Amino acid sequence: MKLRYLLSYSVNFLVFFHRIHELLSSNSLNCVRVLTYHHIPESKLWQFKHQINYLASKYVFITPVQFQEFVQKKQHISGINLLITFDDGFKSNFLVAKEVLNPLGIKGIFFVPTNFIGQSDRKYQKEFIVKKIFNGDNENTEISSDMEPLTWGDLKYLLEHGHVIGSHGYHHRCLSLIYSQNDLYEEIIESGDMLEKKLGVPISYFAYPFGDINSINKHTVDLIKGRYKYCFSGVRGANYFPVSSYAILRDSISLNDPLMYVRFIIENGVDIMYRRKIKKLLALTRDRVSPI
Repeated sequence: MKLRYLLSYSVNFLVFFHRIHELLSSNSLNCVRVLTYHHIPESKLWQFKHQINYLASKYVFITPVQFQEFVQKKQHISGINLLITFDDGFKSNFLVAKEVLNPLGIKGIFFVPTNFIGQSDRKYQKEFIVKKIFNGDNENTEISSDMEPLTWGDLKYLLEHGHVIGSHGYHHRCLSLIYSQNDLYEEIIESGDMLEKKLGVPISYFAYPFGDINSINKHTVDLIKGRYKYCFSGVRGANYFPVSSYAILRDSISLNDPLMYVRFIIENGVDIMYRRKIKKLLALTRDRVSPI
């Protein structure tokens, strides 16, 4: 039996422990967990809907604006709250928003690689997906027929329905492996500038490609700070106040995971494994936060 299934059985105990801790301790467990999804195949849309409905029955989904106010200490939250995000700019995200999120009143952040948006040539789409999004992994990458980019019209639709657009780079390149200042400027600065020009709204959110601790460094963080108000990572963890605006933690969620295992993640069940990475990420941002 896979470990994730075994861990799923302990989630009820974990939830009970947290609730008792909240009642007996002066230390607040109020936090926001940011969930990350990528491409959602149309054949699995029902599965995504089932997962989101389940999570919505257990937790409160907050909006990007509410999250921003939480970071700025303008809004108090209670318990574990969820913010949903999507990476890579796949067309399926439009369908997810239209068919699942909008009817539930859930608003998300869609991080897109600018040079992928609106590309209609199928050969270019496949090359971008393999070389950029999947980092050249040809053997373990299956590109389905519905894996294509969002259009600029799709992004405008998302904005009109209360969602937020953020930059996910220009070519979805690993920032820590870029040594050309011009290329870094294009990936970090120009990606956001182009989104602003095309969409006519401020772009304040950035999620660096791949999201792991080795895909970013101090120099790239400084560039991000000079252009954006918030930077999202792919390092797992809960965001407690005071939140580092440039070291926002996110949990990648798979539709193949059992619901109870997803809840185990949300209830801080695996956080201890990421403490070192969180500390390293915080050190890169030089933001003063409470000890982990």
